[in-house]
Amino acid sequence: MTNFRQPKYRYRFGFYSLLITLFLSACGDRSMRDLKKELAKIEARENPHVDAMPDIKQINPYFYEVQHLRDPFIPLKDNTQGPNPINIPKTTTRGKDGKEPCPTPDSNRVRVGIELMPLDALQMVGTLEANKTLWALVISKSEGTIYHVKQGDYMGQYYGKIINVSETEIDVLEQIPDGEGCWKDKISTIQLLDG
Repeated sequence: MTNFRQPKYRYRFGFYSLLITLFLSACGDRSMRDLKKELAKIEARENPHVDAMPDIKQINPYFYEVQHLRDPFIPLKDNTQGPNPINIPKTTTRGKDGKEPCPTPDSNRVRVGIELMPLDALQMVGTLEANKTLWALVISKSEGTIYHVKQGDYMGQYYGKIINVSETEIDVLEQIPDGEGCWKDKISTIQLLDG
């Protein structure tokens, strides 16, 4: 029985081998011709013109020297002393009678941000503690902007300096003009907003 079927398989194997060889030889020859034509077209093209690089202008170096200036990352005062009031240095002038000195605020210090707002336009809304410093969160009623302040910062129109910050209030030492050329110290308190 095996001798009867063996020639049949031999013819099939030969037929399929011939068929595969024809397919491969037909594809291989034609694609190589197409590929060579495309390569010849690409090589025949001219390269596009590229402008030359612009000349580099020489820039003179600038040396930024700050050895004689104060380091902005070192605080001016040590505010880690605790909640004790801070001594405020004052310049003094003579009153109208010329006898008793009267305190005056430092008019040379530049006032910005929260110092340009009256204290009644500010409201304490909370506190947070960072690096053993208690910060008070204060909101501007008109703008809705939240500021964070600590003991020693300035706030309010009357040269107010924060002398104490607690969980429930901020004490501000203001210098109010008395109308006679002198200034009087007044402590104002901003309470924590309820609710």
